[in-house]
Formats: sequence, structure tokens, C-alpha cells
Amino acid sequence: MQTTYSDCAREIARLYEALHQLERDCSVLRIDPLAGREWFELLTQKLRPQLSDDAYLVAAVVGGTNLGKSVIFNHIASCRASGTSPLASGTKHPVCLVPPRFSEDHHLSSIFTGFTLQEWTDPDAALREDETDYLFWQSSEKTAENLLVLDTPDIDSDAKVNWLRADKIRRCADVLIAVLTQQKYNDAAVKQFFRKAAHEDKAVIVVFNQCQLPDDESYWPLWMQTFCRETGVHPEYIYIAPNDRGAAESLELPFYEREWPAPTADNADDADQVHSSPPCDLSDVLSRLHFGEIKMRTLRGSLNQLTSDDEGVPAYLDEIRRRSSEYQSAAELLTSRNLTEIDNWPTLPNSLFVKEIRDWWSTQRQGWSSKVHGFYNSLGSGITWPFRAARDKFGTPRESAAAKYQHQEWEAILIAVERVLQRLQQFQELGSELLRPHLAQALSGSSRSELLATLQAEHEERDLEQELGKLVADELASFREESPQFYRVVKHLDVWAAAARPAVSIAFFVTGFGPAGDAAAQLAANTVLQSAAHVAGDVAGGTVVAAAGETALSTTASTSAGYIEAKFHRLHQAFTQQRVEWLAECLNQHLLGTLPAELQKAAAIPQSTSFQSVADSVASLSHRLQNEPEQQVLR
Repeated sequence: MQTTYSDCAREIARLYEALHQLERDCSVLRIDPLAGREWFELLTQKLRPQLSDDAYLVAAVVGGTNLGKSVIFNHIASCRASGTSPLASGTKHPVCLVPPRFSEDHHLSSIFTGFTLQEWTDPDAALREDETDYLFWQSSEKTAENLLVLDTPDIDSDAKVNWLRADKIRRCADVLIAVLTQQKYNDAAVKQFFRKAAHEDKAVIVVFNQCQLPDDESYWPLWMQTFCRETGVHPEYIYIAPNDRGAAESLELPFYEREWPAPTADNADDADQVHSSPPCDLSDVLSRLHFGEIKMRTLRGSLNQLTSDDEGVPAYLDEIRRRSSEYQSAAELLTSRNLTEIDNWPTLPNSLFVKEIRDWWSTQRQGWSSKVHGFYNSLGSGITWPFRAARDKFGTPRESAAAKYQHQEWEAILIAVERVLQRLQQFQELGSELLRPHLAQALSGSSRSELLATLQAEHEERDLEQELGKLVADELASFREESPQFYRVVKHLDVWAAAARPAVSIAFFVTGFGPAGDAAAQLAANTVLQSAAHVAGDVAGGTVVAAAGETALSTTASTSAGYIEAKFHRLHQAFTQQRVEWLAECLNQHLLGTLPAELQKAAAIPQSTSFQSVADSVASLSHRLQNEPEQQVLR
């Protein structure tokens, strides 16, 4: 599969956006920012701007003295910008033609580093001797809008300053247009220059100028072979141009593309076909026909660095993974279950559950059954009122079951909080560096006092009976839906209990289990439900078992007693779990704050969309680069 310029441009754009999103997501990881990383500077300053709709190509025409460099320069620039003469004294300073308004949108000084830029108004300015490294530039309406074309000093000159300027140009250029002739393809200075270009992996296009055609068709491959062997250059494209001064002066010099390696005698038909191909326009070759291929070739080194496992984006992703793993370890330490085990949470008295169950069941009665039970409940309250009043006046004040439970629960909370703080203290002393600054503040003396005061205030504000009533209502409603047949059995028992209620009330007053039992000092306040049958009796109305005995219930619903008992245990467990979860939530909110959420967020970054988008873009770019030819890209 061949890579296209547009494919890579789109992938670079996606990678750039994904990296910025990933950097925002990684703020919690506290790693070094993208800015300042060498591969990111390549991405932002070179790859992204040069792989955009506004991309351009810096083409430098280079070669020795009197090889016709200015002729080639003028043809690429599509105008007579540089003077040409067989007796030319040579260019001393580089000259650059840029598209219209290019200088308004780009900083030429950042493209041609090391040069002093001056606008080119005097045609002879580039020929003057001067120690300052000038680069003269001029806008040209005829030059392709994506080309910056350079005419350069002779690289085989005796002037050392020319060599230094040639080195600067080589580093600035995207592609070198190597102008060679039969006389200058094996020159020592020329070879030295192009050895450096090969070492830097520069893209090179060779133009053999001043050829005697068709006679030199059999010779240029020999010259090319020697040039490549001596310099290490592997040209992207090769063109030959005839020795035609008139065509050169009139900008009509033809350029013929040739294959390399050249077809052999065994492939004479292919050679004939190549030799008969029409001439090329070098400006069109660079700006349109092969622009993307050449641009990709010039950026290959930067793309390789960007996708390098050791110093590119993959190394950045590995850094994120390692850092996220540290946060994952810290997050696991702060989970509620690992902070403490609560094994002494108090059990809510059965009497409170029974009251809520009876209250719920009273809302389920209908018709005359509801009226009968309501009448006797009111009657029972009236009968027992004197006993309750006497107890409140002369007896020892008693703490209500709900208040007693809340006191026991607060003691359990204090123990649990102390254990949590002790564990966090261990984390601070021996745990991750990530946790120490967060835990130091949370474990200070003032923070502990504030925490306990806040917990106590919130604990006292919680309406125990309201919370229990809602839980019972939800659970029994579920019970009604889960077992409608048994619900009907119990409902029938409740109706039967209403009919038997007058005798039952008297029996309970005598035995101490009825309404008067409450006035008789609650002899068995916490043992109302000591068996599954008693539980069924309380659900049915609180009177059936005492009035008719356990046999009456067991004969109709013996298989259901265990079910009711299980539901009762489930109520206990659900209530306890609800209270413990409240404590855990309070500790997270008032002791740890947003720390657990931040740790979890940081730990999850390698699974985030932005992380995966970056990884996918890098993988795509790496795959494209691996499938490129070793030397010639997109040929």
C-alpha cells in the first residue's frame, strides 16, 4: 500500500488535535507538558505547517561553476530572474523567489536560518563580494504558489565562504536540484557537498545539463553510477537537458525524465519507450506532479522521529501509562473496603422494624377490616394511656429504642473513623509520593476535629424512623410483588384477625403481649419476634398468633415462615448496608474530598478516547512509513 501526501496530512492533523486533548486529560498526572519536547516541536513547527493546504517546498538549485544553474533556476521559477551567460562570474549570495504574498503569511527568517535577508531589487546584488551571509528574496507572480526557488553560490568555488553558505542552504532546503554535467559530475568539491547531503538523508533530484543528445544517452548512466557511488546519493528523479543555448535563454529548454537504475540492453524496448517520452516542465514536476512525494520524502526523518519508540510519541504514551499505573496503585489503597473493616456495627432493635411493618400493613387494609383494626388500635391507646403517663411521671426515664440505637451507632462510627485515620497515617508514612501531600492536610489535628464535628452533626440530622420506614415500605412492596399468593394468604389472616379482635385484646391484656403489655413496662420489648411464626403474626396484624396459636398459621402457610424470616433478615442487612454506605460517602466527601475521583480519573487515562486516538494515529503513521521504499518514496 502506498502512502499519499493527503493521507499523511490528515493523520498529522488528527494527531495534533488528539495530543492537545490528551494533554488536557493528563493534567491530573502532573507530567511535563508537550511544549519543549523535541518531537512535539517537530510536529508543530515543521510537520503540521508543511503538511497542510498551505504547504510549500524549498527547492535549492546547487552545483559547480558554469553548469547552467541559473538556467535551471529560471525554468523552475518560470521567469528570467537570474542573469545567464557562458562567462558568468558566479553567484556569491543565494537568491530566492517566493510566491506572491508569501512573506505576509510566513516568516522567511525562520525558514532560512543563518542568513541576513534582504529584498532583491538590484540584479547584481547577488554577485557582489561581501562577508555578510545575505539571502536576497523577491516575490514573483509567475512562480508556483507552493514553491520557494533558490539560486545558490557555486559549491566548487575556491572561496571558503561559498562552502559555508552552501552548507546553510543544504540545511534549509527541502530538495536539492543537483545540476551536473559531463565535466562536473565527479568533481571533488561537488562530491564533498553531496556526501553531506546523503548523510543528512536529503532529497536530491539530478539534472544532467548540456547533454549532447542523442549521443550522451549511453554515457549519462555511467556518469550517474559514478556520482552515486562516490557520494552515496540515491536520487529521487533524474532529468537530462540538451545543450541548447537558444532554448535556455527563451525558457524553452526541454527536460527528459530518465529511470534509475537505467534500463539495460536486455530491456531495449523499455529504454526506447523512455527515450521517446515527452519533455517535462520542472516547475510543474515540483509544484504539482511530484509535490506530495517530494514533500513526504523531505519529512521522512521528522516523521521517523515523531513515531520513534524511544524518543517520539510512543515514549510519551509509555510515560502516561507508567504514571497512570502509579495513580491506579494509589487509588486502590483508598477504596473504602481497604481502609477499614467494620465488624461491630450495631443491630437495629426488632421492635422498630415491627412498628414500621405494622404501619405499612395498616395502609394495605381496606373496607371494614381497616375500620375494625383502626377502632381497636385507638381503644388500645386510650386504655394504656394512664399506664404510660404514670411510667413517664414516676418511673425511671427510659431512652427510646431509636435514640439508644443512634448512640450505639455513633460509637461504631468513632471506632471506624479512628481505624481509617490510622490506615491513612500508614499510607502517608510508607505509601506513594502521590498521596503524601494530599494526606498531610487531611490528617492534621484541626482537620480531624472538623471531620468528627461534621460527621456528628450529619448523623444527628438523619431521620432514623423516616429512613427505616422508607426501607420497609420498599422491601415489603417488593415482597408483595415477588409472592402475591402468600400475600393473599396473610391478607386473609388479617381479615380473620379483625373478626377475632375483641377476644384477642382481652387475652393480650392478661398475658402481657397485647396493648396493655406496653403499659406493663414492655416486659418483652425486644423479643416480640422470636420465631418465624411470630413474624408472620406481626405482619398479619399483631394478634393472630396469640389468639389462635401457631397451629392456625402453620396449617395454612407453614412453608412460608422461612420466607418471612429471610425477608426480615434482609431488612436488617439492607438497613445496615445503607448506614455504612452513608458513612463511607461522608468520609470520601469530608476526609478525602475529590482525591479518590482524581486518582481514578488519572488511572483511567490509558483507556480514554484521546489516548487511543493518539495511539491509533501513531500506529497508522508508523505503518505507512514501514511500507515506504527504502530510498525513494512514492515512486
